Amino acid sequence: MNTPTDTPQLVDINIIGGGPTGIFAAFQCGMNDLSARIIDSMPQLGGQLTALYPEKYIYDVAGFPEITAADLVAQLWEQALKFEPEVRLNEQVVGIEKQPDGTFLVSTATGNAYPSRAVVIAAGLGSFSPRKLDQLGDISHLENKCVFYAVRNVETFRDKKVVIVGGGDSALDWTMGLLDVAERITLVHRMKHFQGHGKTVADVMDAKEAGRVDVYLQAEVSDLVVDGDALRKVIITSKPDRYEIPADILLPLIGFKSDLGPIKEWGLELNGNKIVVDSMMKTSIDGIYAAGDIVSYQGKLHLIQTGLSDAAMAVRHSLTYIHPDTVHKHQFSSIKFAAKKS
Repeated sequence: MNTPTDTPQLVDINIIGGGPTGIFAAFQCGMNDLSARIIDSMPQLGGQLTALYPEKYIYDVAGFPEITAADLVAQLWEQALKFEPEVRLNEQVVGIEKQPDGTFLVSTATGNAYPSRAVVIAAGLGSFSPRKLDQLGDISHLENKCVFYAVRNVETFRDKKVVIVGGGDSALDWTMGLLDVAERITLVHRMKHFQGHGKTVADVMDAKEAGRVDVYLQAEVSDLVVDGDALRKVIITSKPDRYEIPADILLPLIGFKSDLGPIKEWGLELNGNKIVVDSMMKTSIDGIYAAGDIVSYQGKLHLIQTGLSDAAMAVRHSLTYIHPDTVHKHQFSSIKFAAKKS
């Protein structure tokens, strides 16, 4: 990691966000002979992958039959490290100001201002917080004790009776991921059908048929039985039925609420909580590009894989803004690294 100097220097691209898309954008800067600086509000790189589910296996990134989120971040950083991008952590970006000469000043809540010739916004979901089970009222006193909204360490669930709530990929993935860790898994979903990948749905239902998982569809967690800070039972209702399930841990995995935060004030064209970009990942402000989950364009798929593609597009097309009088020829990695070695 490039050690920052006391006085921020002008770089080609300030990258706002240090998740997979932001890290890969830094790598792409190196591939295009551009200097880069990653700025992120988190204490470490990786975004949601590091903060929410570092031990979760990911199966849909090309070249990796399976890889944990933490390992994917490590591999992406190893790749980007070849070009020594500058990294600024624990700094929330609060503003972008375009200068008269066409460069930008990216300001942070700490009072720093980082100059660059262009900007790539790769801020993921913006600020995010887990969706909670409102019907249970205020259970904040149980959070991180017997109620969790993410799996950061699988050992927390070792030999525990775990009730997972949700019907999407996270709930299904962790049902399978904790199958050989927890004493017992119960999966509760309020709808008739799951919304996750078909293969994972099939795996969960096979585990149910084998008696390894209890599944309740069209059901909700309506109450908890606790003893101090310890969970004893989860009450599940599926009208007209009511079930009392012995439980040690409740794990609601029903998604996150996102908020663009300061980004809403930057003068960019928005579509809800997304930044509108064109086919070149260019925003409504010339010189500012965006990539990953934060962008909106026709046909957008919210996958890590497409975020990496977005990053490559954003950096590549920023060249026309940074060096408008230069003809830019695409260079393949095999050619670039062969030239470096020779």
